[in-house]
Amino acid sequence: MKKQFALWLITSGLLSSLSANGGTPATDPPLDLTSVLKATSPNPALGDQAQVLGRIVGTWDVEYTDFAKDGTAIHRTGEFIVGWIMDGQAVQDLWIVNPSGTRKDREVYTDLHWFDAKSRTWRATFVDPEHGPVAKFTGGPVGNDRYVLETPDLGSKQTRWSFNDIRPDSFVWRDEASNDDGKTWKLQAEYQMKRRRAN
Repeated sequence: MKKQFALWLITSGLLSSLSANGGTPATDPPLDLTSVLKATSPNPALGDQAQVLGRIVGTWDVEYTDFAKDGTAIHRTGEFIVGWIMDGQAVQDLWIVNPSGTRKDREVYTDLHWFDAKSRTWRATFVDPEHGPVAKFTGGPVGNDRYVLETPDLGSKQTRWSFNDIRPDSFVWRDEASNDDGKTWKLQAEYQMKRRRAN
């Protein structure tokens, strides 16, 4: 049911963005969705909330470090691409993990983030099309340089994803799990982000 709801939510958002454009086709039909979905700036209705994720919009080079259950560190590389979509009312990110080891194909994941004005919180839905998991997150900014999301949907009682030490050219993303109501957290992954600059 959670998977169906998340997929319905993302599909509804994509369709609503098409409707907002009046259904006008792009010059290249295969790119209609891409051209209508993207936005060049946040929607003015977001006000100050636009800065929460607006500062990470762009393309980032990633040094992925995932930790196995025995503590072994697994290192990989990839990209993190973030942009405004749906008339600037939401942010979508795309995680790309380069092939490594025996794997020949890259891994691709996505999150959709939006601000819920009623609850005054940020919400996000994560989709892993290759392996199937879908997770719904809630959270928001913590101080000036941190953005934190939590979910019960990824196998632990609580999973926390956080964007830490956010700077114009770098930040650190962490995946942590807790099974004691947040008293202790186990680090499952830590990713070093460096903004990619245009040549």
